[in-house]
Amino acid sequence: MPEGIDAYAAYLPAYVLTDNRLDADGPPRPGGPSRGVAAYDEDVVTMAVEALRHLTAAGGPLLLATTSAPYEAKTAAGIVHEALGLDPGVSAADLRGHRSGATALDLVLRAGALAAAADVRTTRPGAPDELGQGDAAAAFAGGGARAAALLGRAGHTTEILERWRLPGERHDRVWDERFTAEILAAAGLDAARRALAEAALDAVDHVVVSSSNARAAAALRKHLRGAGPDAALERATGFTGAAHPGLLLAATLDDAEPGQTILLLSATEGADAFVFRVGDGIREARTGPPVRAQLAARQQLGYGRYLRWRGLLDVQGPARPAAPAPAAPPMHRRAGWKYRLEGSQCGACGRVTTPPARACAACGIAGAGEAKVSLRDRTARVVSVTRDHLTTMPEPEVAVVIADVDGGGRLSVYATDVPPGDVTVGMPMTPTFRRLWTTDAIHNYFWKLRPAKPMEGQH
Repeated sequence: MPEGIDAYAAYLPAYVLTDNRLDADGPPRPGGPSRGVAAYDEDVVTMAVEALRHLTAAGGPLLLATTSAPYEAKTAAGIVHEALGLDPGVSAADLRGHRSGATALDLVLRAGALAAAADVRTTRPGAPDELGQGDAAAAFAGGGARAAALLGRAGHTTEILERWRLPGERHDRVWDERFTAEILAAAGLDAARRALAEAALDAVDHVVVSSSNARAAAALRKHLRGAGPDAALERATGFTGAAHPGLLLAATLDDAEPGQTILLLSATEGADAFVFRVGDGIREARTGPPVRAQLAARQQLGYGRYLRWRGLLDVQGPARPAAPAPAAPPMHRRAGWKYRLEGSQCGACGRVTTPPARACAACGIAGAGEAKVSLRDRTARVVSVTRDHLTTMPEPEVAVVIADVDGGGRLSVYATDVPPGDVTVGMPMTPTFRRLWTTDAIHNYFWKLRPAKPMEGQH
């Protein structure tokens, strides 16, 4: 099996925060940093599903790298596995910690794994680096080298107290970056030099630097060739934790030409360096929208709304009981519908019934709907829309839509990533895996609909 990247994708949430002033008395500083913001119904599981949904790997395991897993003792990768509809014989595992994104990429190369790195980064309100952190996901599939072939790799492990979080805590603790920057920069230079030596190269066409320490990243970029597109992208997204090396690599692959070389350097709790040669199939290897297009499509988010979404601002919701928690037995029995959005297709008339049922909703024949068909990659057209003003979600109202799915099936679900007033009859929308609510320490995941992007209308 060749060591390389066969396919890749990046996912940026639909929202961007550019101003975190509580008492803003004017416009934000021009050219200031901004951060990508996961919506109130997103977490690392949903973002990983979005990045991975069109990727396949050559029999390797499924890996999820993150520092913000939704459960402490439960494997979050198992939920991703179910939503992707992977074969039960494919193993699923979580990788934790700030260095886990680089580790996942290494296993993609070594074992032909299917891996996603995703993070939701949250600081205390007003923290100095609040706009310097961000949310994103990146995914890679091994087992081939259409996107890039590995030429060299090197690692450097250094035990250093830089960023950490105790169990039960929500926000990272950070040591003075002036102390840790020099250590991480030295580790990064050592790893980069050894990776280049293994690749028998003195220079490369693209240098990509990711680091949890902004000073170390700046020093490494300056030493290796000065600030470039990766630094500009980081100012637009923030440091996205475990996802950051993969996000920067995906953006570089978007613009790279076949035959060019890339040095990817991640300096976090040590360093990991990879040298790639861009493959001839790079244009076919990307399975989602390019990073640049996703940046251009983001919606501005107000700071108060961001604080509500993150639960950092306690506001009074509607006077109604909390949504019920899902129970394990029905979740298991209905996994095809809940996680894979499968309907039953009638063997007599061919119509699709949703949710799946023993009798066809169209012709009424019982037992003819044994065949299951997933609707998660199809376009749905809105036929009815209403607004829910009593939702327990951290929004004053959400849109509930009924939509007919191209090829058969009808969905009654929430809309997301769009103002409720902008949802119209006839609007094309696509399913997206989201978190509905959390009750009794159980996250309830299901599919919603969001406005279709131009390239998605072909699915």
